[in-house]
Amino acid sequence: MELQADKADKKRTLSVTPQKVFLSSYEAVWKAALTVLKYSITDQNQETGHIETDYVKAADGGWLRPDLTKAPSAGIRYKILLSFVRIKTDSGKNGVKVTIDKRIEKIKDFFSDPENVDTDGLEEKAIFYRMERELLIEEAIKRLNNDPIPEI
Repeated sequence: MELQADKADKKRTLSVTPQKVFLSSYEAVWKAALTVLKYSITDQNQETGHIETDYVKAADGGWLRPDLTKAPSAGIRYKILLSFVRIKTDSGKNGVKVTIDKRIEKIKDFFSDPENVDTDGLEEKAIFYRMERELLIEEAIKRLNNDPIPEI
C-alpha cells in the first residue's frame, strides 16, 4: 500500500513540464539563462544551445524544497542542463524553446554506482520564472531607451 506522500511525489514528478517557449530573441533568452543560473557552469556553447552546470550538493547550498522538514542527505548531488532551440510558432513569430534537465544522483557509498533520482520540478519552474522576469525587465529597459524624450 502506498503512502499519501509517495502518491503526491509521483503526481508532482509526472506533471512536470521541463520545456518552455520564450517569444524573445535567442541572444536575450541565452543572456537571461546565464543571469539566473547561480551555479558554476562547466560547459556552455551558444552555437549549439547548451549550458551545463557543475554538480551541486543539496546539503551544501543547493536547491531545497520550501516544505522540506529535514536536512537533505549528504549523498545527493545534481546538475542542470539547459538546451536552447530556435523555433517559429504557428503564428509566425520567432521564439526559443528551452528545455531544462535536472539530473539528480544519490551516492550511497564509495564503491557503488550513483542511483538516479527523479526531480520534483520545482527548481525548473523557478528557473523558468526567473528567466521570464529577466526578459520582461530587459524589454522594459529597451522600451525606455527607445522612447524619444518629449521636448519642453
